[in-house]
Amino acid sequence: MSLHPAAADLSRVASTRTSQPAHAHAAAPSGEKVAAAARGGGRLRLPRVLLCDLDGTLIDSMPVLADLATEVMGEIFGTPSALARELYIATCGLPFVRQLEAIFPGDPRNAEASDRFEARKPERCDRIRMAEDVVRALGELKARGVSIVVSSNNGNHNVKSFAASAGFPFDLVLGFGDGMGKGRPHIERAEAVFGVDRSEMVFVGDSLHDGEIAEREGLEFVGLAGTFSRERFALRFPESPVVRRFAELPRLFDGSRSALRPANDAAGSRKGGGLTTEPASVVASLPTR
Repeated sequence: MSLHPAAADLSRVASTRTSQPAHAHAAAPSGEKVAAAARGGGRLRLPRVLLCDLDGTLIDSMPVLADLATEVMGEIFGTPSALARELYIATCGLPFVRQLEAIFPGDPRNAEASDRFEARKPERCDRIRMAEDVVRALGELKARGVSIVVSSNNGNHNVKSFAASAGFPFDLVLGFGDGMGKGRPHIERAEAVFGVDRSEMVFVGDSLHDGEIAEREGLEFVGLAGTFSRERFALRFPESPVVRRFAELPRLFDGSRSALRPANDAAGSRKGGGLTTEPASVVASLPTR
């Protein structure tokens, strides 16, 4: 069977993954606004709950996962390596089985490819640990009263295994499976556990999908450049701050423990309300990968 047409047109997949609500197309962000967002967006009030993506955010596992996905797509679908890697990155943030469905809709080989990917993943990723500066940043935020949540679309077993060996006291650890997943299920669980509104939460992640979750669910979002460039985040989420390294995150928050914004302002703020531009010293330049 030949490669599915979706895999032959990366731009179509990418545009599907990054489509905006209809109102967002009314006025494209100006070059000046994109440049400001790429420098770091704005400063946020200290949240009560910080939801952290895992792969590519808390741990530098994306290169390993991209290599594995490239390998599996080559074996199962015969996808050329360069294209397979681009397709994986373009759809990252979803569980791998859903990435495959986005790339090869309805292909009966998707289940086999997903099983092969998931079976090989623990051996390649189990030894990846959080960098020391990430642990320090989490500890600083926790000391300031922020509850730290792992919110990942990696499988429940893998996420729990990571947390057990991380050497950090996460307040809540959430993965994919048993009806749970990154987005509304995780957010509602955090609301119930901590007794706070989502207006008092911030979601940090390295994928456009993470930003789309935050936008859809009414959370503030901080992009972590690396998997996607700062400029790519700025084009899609011009009002959201972007950091080059997770360790820079504590400096992005001021000391206020009040709600980030009034609930009725959360959506409107993304339509041009703007945030104070973060000094360039806080968010350094990062080349596009």
